[in-house]
Amino acid sequence: MVETGILRSNKFFTLKKMQAYFFVLPGIIILLVLLVYPLIQVMVLSFFQGNLLEREFIGLSNYIQLFSDPVFWKALLQTSYFTINSVIFHFLIGLSLALILNQHINSNIRSLFRGFLIIPWLLAPTVAAMIWILIYNPFGMLNGLLTSFNLLSGRGQSINWIGNPNLSLLSVTVVNIWRGYPFTMVMLLAALQGIPDELYEAARIDGASPIKSFFYITIPALKGTMFTVGLLDIIWTFRHFDIIFAMTGGGPMNSSEVMTTHIYNLAFRSLKWGYAAAEAVIMFLVMLIFSTFYIRNLKKGETGND
Repeated sequence: MVETGILRSNKFFTLKKMQAYFFVLPGIIILLVLLVYPLIQVMVLSFFQGNLLEREFIGLSNYIQLFSDPVFWKALLQTSYFTINSVIFHFLIGLSLALILNQHINSNIRSLFRGFLIIPWLLAPTVAAMIWILIYNPFGMLNGLLTSFNLLSGRGQSINWIGNPNLSLLSVTVVNIWRGYPFTMVMLLAALQGIPDELYEAARIDGASPIKSFFYITIPALKGTMFTVGLLDIIWTFRHFDIIFAMTGGGPMNSSEVMTTHIYNLAFRSLKWGYAAAEAVIMFLVMLIFSTFYIRNLKKGETGND
């Protein structure tokens, strides 16, 4: 009887496990079809020259040509500039606003300001790009504002923010900072609200100044969240495409060209599929490194919680 009960129990758990796999199977199939298969095809295509129908195997030639291409290195450098500046200012602005919203103020006022501040994050990238194209227009709001403060003498001195090779990358970076800071703000605000008030009260009783409380209580408590948010922000920003493509397309004169727009231009404008695939593989490997750090950090957090 006991053995029969054990067999029935094992059969029940086996059926439950098979049922779980059955529910997960459609998601795995979709993942394989939409992600893994195209990734393998891109890797294979990077060793060929031609298009998707007619191609010739050329080995590592695309990679050799890529690493000797000055436009590739320029795109990589500008991607780094775009990413580093975006992530730094996302953090500085997001943390500052999170600290302000975490103060003991009326909950309705806090909710109102929080809702207002996350509007840029809610906008579609192309919508945000169109808004800023109007702002950056030589006869738009930004130049009008500068003229009203006598920083520009008149229409003859209007600045073409996205049409000037020296300003285009800076201009799109500012737009990405404006659109991306709300995510950092929301995440850090949630972490701040999880810090017990008793810690600050004890520090105040011990005579600690607000600055010391910030560096010895707030920052250590936020360290895990800051690291996770920072890695996510790097991953998302490094592969960013929408705003740059909508505003400048990588121009003028490759001055705002990043890796994503360079890959697009190679594939769909120059029709160099294999060459574009090689750069896409390089970009994938860079993203894989950052993703590995992110996953390890998540596992450390789970281990710490256990």
